[in-house]
This record gives sequence, C-alpha cells and structure tokens, in this order.
Amino acid sequence: MINSIAGRARRITPLNETEMKIIRSATKLFLENGFSKTTFSMISEDSQVTRGNIAYYFHTKEDILFLLIQELMDYHEDVIEEIEGKTQNVVFACAMEIATQISICESNPVAWDLYYSAYSHLGCFEYIKDWTAKKNYRFLRSLLPDLSEEDFRAKENVASHIEFSALTSPCNKNFTLDDKISLILDSHMKLYDVAKDIRVETIKKVLESDYKNLGTEIFNKFLEKFHHSIEEKP
Repeated sequence: MINSIAGRARRITPLNETEMKIIRSATKLFLENGFSKTTFSMISEDSQVTRGNIAYYFHTKEDILFLLIQELMDYHEDVIEEIEGKTQNVVFACAMEIATQISICESNPVAWDLYYSAYSHLGCFEYIKDWTAKKNYRFLRSLLPDLSEEDFRAKENVASHIEFSALTSPCNKNFTLDDKISLILDSHMKLYDVAKDIRVETIKKVLESDYKNLGTEIFNKFLEKFHHSIEEKP
C-alpha cells in the first residue's frame, strides 16, 4: 500500500528516499493520531527529515492527505465489489459502503477526523466527488440507463454534500445512527431516481445487517493492510 500511495505522487521522476520517508511517516501518523492532530514537527521527528525539507516536497499536510485519500477510495471500491459478489445486489452493496463509512466515523474519532478533513479540503473533496461519480456510473448505470456519466457527476455535486453533512451532525438520543443512515441512504437513492420499493427494501436490509461491526472490520482491515506495508521498499 505504501508503494501504491507513493506511486500516486510520482510525476516524471521516481520519488527519492527523503520523499518516501515523509510519506511513510505522515500517513502512519494520520492513521494513528488523526490528520488534525498530526503536525509537521511530528512528521519530522518520525521521519528524521527536517521541517524545511518536508515543506520543500509537500507544502501542506493536505498534499499528503490527498495521496492517502486516493488509496482509501480505491479500498472503498474493493468493499463494494466484495459485498456485491456475496449478495448479487449492487444497490445494497453501494448502500452498505455508505452505511459502514457513516458508522465507523460515528464510533472512531481517528476515522472521523480522516474523512472530515478530506471532505473539508477542496482538492480532496473534488477528488472524492469525481471518484464517487465514476464509481456510481460503473456500478449503477445498468439500473439507470437514462442517466449519462455527466448526469452522475451532476448528481454527485449534491450527494457528496449530503455525506459531508453526516460528518458534521453527530448522533444523539433523538437522532440515532439508524436514523442518520436511513435519511442519508434515502436521500441518495431519491437523488438517483431509485424506485421507492427498492429504497425501502434496501434501507431495511442495511439496518438489519451487522453494519456497525462490518464498518469497524473494514476500517481495521485498511489499517492492517497499511501497517503490513509500512516496511515495503519502493
């Protein structure tokens, strides 16, 4: 995974060892402490690279976050493919991907900080919108043949803000996690003109599933995959 993240940063020439050290340390700290709590000083100490050199290669923390978010989005796509393969229900698979993300952000402060920071940073947010539009077009176009790829992109301009709103509205006794997931999923599916009977059945199946534990399991697998790759050589 580290090599994959680093590969995203390559332009014309391969990354040098200093850049690799920075990426390894920064992404590790983001996933351990949260993006917001990670400072350039912490990255410098962990990587043994001076703050001046870090700033030379990466002007902001968001530059490195952008690389990690691309990797995380690819992992999301793997999750959808796995659930679809098991259930043969693409709408349910896409709904479960959203539900598990909302769930883990509600229960895990580091996960919440990572997603919230990504949605708050313009470059990352634009990437997420573009990735999601392509993902939805790939998985749902056979069910929504009247929608073009551009239609999917237009709808995602609204849908991504709905997901962002989920990150800014924590649950409480009057607004439970089930309430939030039901509302977010119904809003998404309405936006994509999914029939009411499918919406109702999909939400029912999601809420009856073990989505909370699945969300934790999915995020932990991402962390395990990352930590396993931390010693990879480019």
